[in-house]
Amino acid sequence: KAPKSGKRIFLENIGFIWSRMKFLHKVSIRNVVRYKKRFFMMILGIGGCTALLVTGFGIKDSVTNIADMQYDEIQIYDINITFKDPVQKSDLDGLAAQMKDTIADAACRFEESVDLDFNGRTKSIYLEIPENPEDQSIFLDLHTKGGEKIAYPAAGEAVISQKLADNLGIRTGDSVVLRDHDMNSLTVTIAALCENFVYNYIYISKETYQEQLGRKPEYKSAYVNIKEGTDIHAAAAQLSDQSGVLAVSVTKDMRDLLMQMEQVTNVTVNADTMERLGNMLRSLDIIVVVVIFCAAGLAFIVLYNLTNINITERMREIATIKVLGFYAKETADYVFRENLALTAIGAVIGLGLGKWLHWFVMYQVNIDMLSFKTVILPVSYLWSLVLTFVFALLVNAVMYFKLEKINMAESLKSIE
Repeated sequence: KAPKSGKRIFLENIGFIWSRMKFLHKVSIRNVVRYKKRFFMMILGIGGCTALLVTGFGIKDSVTNIADMQYDEIQIYDINITFKDPVQKSDLDGLAAQMKDTIADAACRFEESVDLDFNGRTKSIYLEIPENPEDQSIFLDLHTKGGEKIAYPAAGEAVISQKLADNLGIRTGDSVVLRDHDMNSLTVTIAALCENFVYNYIYISKETYQEQLGRKPEYKSAYVNIKEGTDIHAAAAQLSDQSGVLAVSVTKDMRDLLMQMEQVTNVTVNADTMERLGNMLRSLDIIVVVVIFCAAGLAFIVLYNLTNINITERMREIATIKVLGFYAKETADYVFRENLALTAIGAVIGLGLGKWLHWFVMYQVNIDMLSFKTVILPVSYLWSLVLTFVFALLVNAVMYFKLEKINMAESLKSIE
């Protein structure tokens, strides 16, 4: 019986490409298109492997840098001091004079935990009121998720953390009610949503507070920036070329000095907070490792099974090319070239699928006091591609020995 007429593939219609391809490459492309079920199974399997890798690396990118982004890009002061009694700018000036070799800038602020009520839903949030909003740019950088600067709110207005606004469905122009522990309440209109990663904050002006509650805010906290290059002790001097370590040493030393003062009740060092958060979030690295192992297992199972099926179904064909004089390497290239081509296609599709899967995973991670920036660094995409091909090459190396065991006598068997 005459064999069926062969079907042309789309690439054959592009003459200037098809005519320049080697014969064995043409055969490989035909085989990829010929076995459609295997093609889609391979694409889905490899795409899933790459998507898992992108998600794992993306989780690491989105989580591990939130401390740096919070205290290097938003709350850019070095130290937060809490006093026993309300302080004025003159008190801070006296403190600065007392520590003139250490303190660069200082400003009073009011901070209190309040309940925010919107449409019957209540959340705890930190209320922040600076004594002088014009000086806030050196301590606080309010900006949107897109990086646009936000002006400090006017009377009757407020700026709120983006994460809390999203959770409660708050939009610009909505009105919210704030209640303190004495059940005093004030109503403000949301003027803007600011990017924030650690805790939730709402910023209002002292005029808003005074107009609605009939009293001035009591400033019991202060922002403080230390002078760059401050050399407190010999240990800090020895580490002067490591700016991060110097900052921690200097601020810790300053904290000890401040705590000796009677009017100071608490000193919070941002560098310490960054270190604690960083250590806590580094424990999530195990999740990335687990995801990579799952992706490796998926890739190995898919590639191994499909390659095994491919070789078993084409045993006579492979034995025939051995009889024709193909060397072991040429035979392996003939079979595994298709795997690598399908791996490349699946990996590219997996990059897009991984971006969506990463967004879905980060959306499900909903923690009240922490907000994560959904971001995947370019190097994470690169590592995902590299590891996908590493898994494919490992499977090819394992299956190479099965090709070697194929007996050339298989070519003499008739097709049942």
